[in-house]
This record gives sequence, C-alpha cells and structure tokens, in this order.
Amino acid sequence: MLNWKIAPTIDEDKASKFPDIHRVILQLLFNRGLASQEEIDHFLNPQYEDLHDPFIFRDMEKLVSRIRQAVNSGDSIFIYGDYDADGVCSSALLAETLRTVGVKKVDVYIPHREREGYGLNNPAIDYIASQGAKLIITVDCGSSNVAEVEYAQLKGLDVIICDHHEEPPQIPKGAIAFLNPHLTSEPYPFKQLAAVGVTFKVGQALWKAFDLPAGKEKWLLDLAAIATITDMMPLLGENRVLARFGLVVLNKTKRLGLQELIKAMAGAPGELGVYDVGFKIGPRLNAAGRIDHANTSYELLASTDPVEAAELAKILNATNTERQAETERILEEALEQVGEQAQHCLVLVAVGRDWPVGVVGLVSGKITEKYHRPSLVLTRTEKGLVGSGRSIESFNITSAMVSASEYLSHFGGHAAACGFTLKDEESLEPFRKAMNEEAAKVIADEDLIKALHLDLELSFKDITWDLVEQIEGLAPFGIGNPRPRFASFSVGVREAYTIGNDGKHLRLVLEQQRVMFEAVSFGTGEEWGAKLRPGDLIDIAYEVEVNEWKGNKKIQLKIQDIKKK
Repeated sequence: MLNWKIAPTIDEDKASKFPDIHRVILQLLFNRGLASQEEIDHFLNPQYEDLHDPFIFRDMEKLVSRIRQAVNSGDSIFIYGDYDADGVCSSALLAETLRTVGVKKVDVYIPHREREGYGLNNPAIDYIASQGAKLIITVDCGSSNVAEVEYAQLKGLDVIICDHHEEPPQIPKGAIAFLNPHLTSEPYPFKQLAAVGVTFKVGQALWKAFDLPAGKEKWLLDLAAIATITDMMPLLGENRVLARFGLVVLNKTKRLGLQELIKAMAGAPGELGVYDVGFKIGPRLNAAGRIDHANTSYELLASTDPVEAAELAKILNATNTERQAETERILEEALEQVGEQAQHCLVLVAVGRDWPVGVVGLVSGKITEKYHRPSLVLTRTEKGLVGSGRSIESFNITSAMVSASEYLSHFGGHAAACGFTLKDEESLEPFRKAMNEEAAKVIADEDLIKALHLDLELSFKDITWDLVEQIEGLAPFGIGNPRPRFASFSVGVREAYTIGNDGKHLRLVLEQQRVMFEAVSFGTGEEWGAKLRPGDLIDIAYEVEVNEWKGNKKIQLKIQDIKKK
C-alpha cells in the first residue's frame, strides 16, 4: 500500500504573478522549488551560458597556477580517481583536459575497490611517487584523507582535491587547492555538483586560462552528463544544463569507447536519454569497479583504438551481466536474514562472507526498496567487515553514523547512502543497536509507509496535446526533477485485461467526464487483473506519456498505483 502525498496547491497570489504560464506547468515548477521568474526562465530555457564562472571556486586560481607550473616545468601528474562511474568519468575528463592544455605526462590511478578501498591510501601514494610524479589530483575522493594528504606531502607530492562529498569533521590541510562545493568556506553557489561537475568546472577554467578555442570544451559534456545522471544528482540548476547539453553531445559522441558500448548494449537507433544513461550506460561503467577493476571502464572512455574499444565494450557488457547475477544471488541470501527483522527493527542488517564489496550497496538498495526501511549490508573480507547502507527520506544514514562512529574505522557518504568499515567483529552487534537507536529518534510510523509523491490532481479533460508537449519540455527528468505524476479520482473502467508474458501487466481503457484514455500498468496484472471489471470506479496515480507505434502517436497514461472505490 502506498501513501499518496499530493503537493500543496499553489496559492492564487503566487499564481497571478505568472499569467502566461499554463497553470499545470506552473504547479510543476513550484513543486520543484522554482518560485521566481529568473529561476523559471533558467529552467524552461537552460543555456550553456547559465553555468557559473568556474573562478568563483575559492581555490580555482591556485589550481590553474599549479597546472601552468606543471606545463612549464614538465611535471608528471597523476589523477587519482574513484571506482564508480562518477570517478571514472571525472578521471577521463580531467586527463583529456590536462593533455589538451599541454601537460606532457598524465597518468590515472584508480584504486581496487576490495583490495584498497575508497580514497587515497599510502601504498598507492608510494607507487605514484616512485613513478616520478610531482602532483596528485584527486577526483571524487580526497575530502576525508587527512593523514594520506599529509603523507603525500612528506613524499614530495603536491595534492589538489576535486570532490563533492559532504564535508567531514576533519579535512586535509596543506592541499594546493581544495575544490568541493560542500565545504563551509566555499563560496561557489551551486552545491549539488557531482564530482564530474566539479571536474568540468576545472576544465572550463583551464580552457579559459590557456586561451583554448571557446566552445570546444563542450565535447567533454558527454562525460559530465553520464556521471551526473548515474551518480543520482538532482537535475536542477547547473546539473540540468550539464545533463541537457551533455545528452546532446552524447548522441554524437566522438569517443570510440562510448560508441562501441552503445552498440554492445543493443541500443536501439534513436536519441539516448536519461533512462539509457541511468539504466544502461551507467551500470556498465560501474560494473567493472564492482566485480573486477574500474580501469576497464576508464580505458574504454580513453580509448582511441577501434579494435580495443570494441573489445572493452564487450568485456563491460559481460561484466554487467555477471554483476546482475551476483546481485540477485546475494539478495536472496540477504533477504533470508532481514525478513524477520522487519517485524521489530527499523534498520535491517544482513551479513555475509565473501560477498563482493561492489555489490553490497546494490543489495542494500533493493532491501530498502522492498521493506521501505534503512538497511545495512556487510561482507566479511580479508580486511574485516565492510558494508554499504541505503536509507529512506526521513533518516540521514551518514549523519547517524557519526553517533555510531566509535565502532567504525572508516565511513562516509550522503543522506541516502553510505559506505563503512567496522573496527572489528565485536563491533557488529553494538553498531547494529546504535544505528537502530538513532533511527528510533527520527523515524515515525508513517515514514515506514512508502510515499508516492504526486504533483497535483488532474482531470482527464485537462490532458491535451498542448499540455503533454509542455510537460515534455521540462525534460530531462530524473532526481530532483522527476517525470510529473498526477492523481485522478472517480475514474471509470471501460476495459481491463492482462497483457505480456504470463499476464504480468495490465491494459486499461479509462473514462472520466466522457473523456477516454488508454492506460498501462506494469507488473500489476496478477494483483489487479481479476479485480477490475467494466463499470468499476477507481482512483489512479499516473504519468502522462506519448505512445508511438508505426508512426502513430497517442496520449497514454502510465499507471503508478490504483485504489478501488
């Protein structure tokens, strides 16, 4: 059962200030936090020029100065990335930029997820120093590596940090430049950039500082779009610009690796959108770091050899299939542990042995989706108990870990997701208890009922082609700007029948006030197929979409939930 939450209706005084905007569209804009004419204009008509000046970043001048020094003196630079799509795309974007501005020797180091873990580590720093490097630039990591940055300096290495994670209690001192929009001392106005967004700002700054042809840096936007979408950043503000124009670049990308990856994933001809990035390209780039080593994904993005690019794409495709199978296997084992916990625990915990570290976060996400409770999934490795967590809207799981930090040797993340390592085996039970105690302080009973957020009530008579086209103009849809969802009440059922293999899905013909639409409801054939009859009255939550078949277009409702009268 879903708890429908319809957004408050915009009041007449506010609405009267925007007489030229369709009332439904205006409500959608307000629901996304856009309340001024300027905000609305930027959203409806995003321009590349809307991006903030990269030199607003407090340390951008210092970064540019150090790169210029590297160009002039021939310094070797190592980019130190992360093993997810954001880290890999950021590494590829920065490497291409540094070579373009004239850095003679650029290498990329991405740690192994299981053997090395997240962020800088001393053995990696030793290796980088042994290669004669003078500068390390971290991307998508570094904000919490206090000791490691100090160690790098002792080894004669300068460090620049480009990150986007929440500011930890202690931050590294002595970095040449520290770019992270979440730092309390950082004046940069847009705080929700992915690491690739921060890295793209570096690219913009270097492009300008080295007087490179204006506009050519836009070819980097395919990487910016992929990582911004895959890292589930809100597609508002600057991220909307990066995603919208990045998708344009992606659809004509010059990167051989991406061209081959799109072929390997059996991509149908046509425009690639947010769904293709979030559910096809992104998971394949992530798969390498989850199952093996993220170097494969980086090499794919950097490849200039057609044969190599095709082979790497095949490897990533196969690795993603393996990742899917591993996820399902471990999920089945984890569900056996958490089923009983769901009756009396707010935070569900599953522990296994030799579960791949790169998969436990995915399993945690599926458990949280199923039970609508925070979850923690841990695996016993040679380095001890390592885990990932996912949470629900009302519980900041990373903040909660601060109160349980006495049991942790390392942790980090965001409000909805975290990664952590326990100090020892004996810490497991007190850690489980501490996290449940923290959850009990903030999670109410109603928070445990999954909410379905709806934008407004809509009558069928208001669903016109003009409205549908204006809704599509709000794309790209994603986190922060979801595809609009509506509620309609007292809708009559004209037809209802199951479709698909084993009748898994439901096809409907619905009527309200003599206006009819076809509708489809995926995965609900078994639940509703035998319950609905012509003449029934139902309430529906749905999205409006365009169904195109053999050149014919018609408006279709995509049902999210049904309540029978």
